[in-house]
Amino acid sequence: MSIHAAGYARQSAARADKSEASPTTQRAANKGEADKRKAAGADVHWVGHYADIGISAFNGKERPGYERLLKDCRAGRVNMIIVYHISRLSRMEPLDAIPVVTELLNLGVTIVSVTEGEFRKGNLMDLIHLIMRLDAAHNESKNRSAAVNGAKQLAKEAGGYIGGTAPYGRKLTPETRQTPDGRPIVVQVLKAHPEEAKVIRDLWELIKYHKESPHIRQPGDGRVMPGSIGWLAAKLNRDGVPTRGATAGKARKNSGWRPNTLTRILRDPTLAGYRTEPVYKLREDGTRTNTVAEYRIVRDEHGNPVMAWEPILEPAEWWQLQEWIKVRSTRKWAGFSRNLLTSTGMLYCECGRSMKSATAVKPDARQSTYRCSRPTGMVVPGQHTGTSAISQPLLDDYVARRVFAIIGAAEDDEAAGDILHEAQKRLGETTEPTETAQERSALVAERADAARALEQLYDVQDSYTRTEIGRKRWTMDVAAQEDRMAAAEERIAALAAMDVPELPIASWLECDADAIDGDPIGPGTWWAKADLTARRNLLALFVNRVIVRKAETRERAVRGKAWKGERVTIVWATEGLGETERDQVA
Repeated sequence: MSIHAAGYARQSAARADKSEASPTTQRAANKGEADKRKAAGADVHWVGHYADIGISAFNGKERPGYERLLKDCRAGRVNMIIVYHISRLSRMEPLDAIPVVTELLNLGVTIVSVTEGEFRKGNLMDLIHLIMRLDAAHNESKNRSAAVNGAKQLAKEAGGYIGGTAPYGRKLTPETRQTPDGRPIVVQVLKAHPEEAKVIRDLWELIKYHKESPHIRQPGDGRVMPGSIGWLAAKLNRDGVPTRGATAGKARKNSGWRPNTLTRILRDPTLAGYRTEPVYKLREDGTRTNTVAEYRIVRDEHGNPVMAWEPILEPAEWWQLQEWIKVRSTRKWAGFSRNLLTSTGMLYCECGRSMKSATAVKPDARQSTYRCSRPTGMVVPGQHTGTSAISQPLLDDYVARRVFAIIGAAEDDEAAGDILHEAQKRLGETTEPTETAQERSALVAERADAARALEQLYDVQDSYTRTEIGRKRWTMDVAAQEDRMAAAEERIAALAAMDVPELPIASWLECDADAIDGDPIGPGTWWAKADLTARRNLLALFVNRVIVRKAETRERAVRGKAWKGERVTIVWATEGLGETERDQVA
C-alpha cells in the first residue's frame, strides 16, 4: 500500500522578526522521517507540509492548517501524519482530543511522532501510549500556563510591567524587587527610551506651538492642517523618523507613521507615568477576546491615578494633550460649515441619514435648504422616495424658539425642568477638567464591565449552585461584582456633584431695551448677538436630535414660504435616541 505522508508543525506564538526556528526544525525533522522511511524501501509519497504559526493547541482555537490536514485525511489524500511531538497535534484534554485521533485511526491514518514513535489502528498498546502522550502534553501545557500566570502575578505585585512589548517611548529594563514574603524577584520595568521619548516630547512642543500660532502652510503640507495629527504623521515620515516596527523586526521594517497609530501612542497613559491595565474587545455574545481595545488607568481607592513609571510628559501636560486630542475633530470642522444645524451631529432625516446644507446661489436666503444626504437616485424600500428638503432659516428659527420656550417654562413645567437639569449636567461635563472626564469615562466602563460580569454569572447560575461549595463561590462572585458596580456608581455620583455650574439663564434671556417684547431670538437678544459656535453649544445642551420628515404634496410651496411644524421631531436631552416618546413640534 502506498503511503501518502504529510507533515504538520505548530508554534504557539509568531515571532515579530519571522525567525520561526521551531517550525523550521519541525519541518526538517518531519520531512527527514519520511525520507528515512522511503530510503528503507517503503512506498512513501510526500504530500506536503501543513503548519499553524501563532496558534495554541491548548485553547481549542481554530487552526486553519490543521483543519486542511484533517480534510485531506478524510478525502483519502493523506494516510500518514508526521509530527515532531504529539503535543504539536493537541494540548487539549485527552477526552476532547481522542475523538479526532480515533477518527484518524479509523480512516487508516498512521500518526508518527519523530521523537515518540508510531501509532496505528489495531494496536491496543499504541492507542494506550497515544492517550498517555496526549494526557502528558495537556498537563504540561496546563502546568506551564499556571506557572506563567503565577509568575506574572508575582511580577505585578512587585511593581513589574507584564503588558508584553513596551509601548512606544519606553523600553523594558530588568530590576530586582522583593516579593511580599521578602524573596528577590527580577521584574521588567518601563524606562524612557531616549530616542523615542524625545520624539514624543518634540511632538508635544509642535502641538503646543500650532495651538497658539496661525496655521502657516509649508511646502509639502498640501491640504493638511499644520499641527494636526495628519500633519504630524506626515512630518515624521518626511524627517525619516523610524517607527517602532521599522526598528523591531523584519515584518514591519518598511512601516510608516499613520494618524491612527500616532493618536494611539499619544493617548497612552504610561506617557504620564500612570499604571495601566488592558481593556479587551468583546465579541457580540459579550465574551472577551484576546485583542486589547485600550489601556485603562489604574486608580487607587480615592480615584487617583496610580503612578508607576517615570513620566515622559508631566501628568498635567499629558492631560492637556488628551484635551487637545478630544476636541481636535471639533476644531477641524468648526469653521467648515456656516449653517446652524450641520456639523453638529444632531440633524437627521426620517430615513436615518444625516442632512446636509444646500445653500442658495441666489441672494434670496429663504431658498437655502437642509437636504437628506442619501445619494440621488437611490431607492430604499420603506423609505421616502426622491429627495427630502426643508428650509434652513425656518428650521433654524423654529428649533431655537423651541429651546427658548423650554428655558422660559422651566419653573412651571416639570418636563421642561427635567430638560434644564440634564442641560446643567451637560454644561458641567463640557467645563470639567479633562482628568475628571477621563475618570468618569473609566468609571462608566467599570460599571458596564461589572454589569456584564453579573449577567454572565446569572447565566451560569445553575452550573455553579449544584454543590454547596459552588453556591458559596457564586454568592461571593456576585457580591464582588455588585460591590464593583456600587463603588463605580457612588464615585460617578460624587463627580456629578462636584462644582456643577449654574445655567446662565439670565444671560440667555437678556435683551436690549429696544428688543421686541416676547421675542427671545429677535434683534437685541443674546441669540441675535451670539456667534455660530455659541448658538451650537446652546442647542447641544438641550437637544439630542432634530428629525425631519419628507414633506407631503400638500405641504410643499414655492420659495420656502410654507411651514408645517408636524414635519419636525425634536429629541430632547432627557430622551434616549431609541425611544418613541418624542416631542412632536406643533
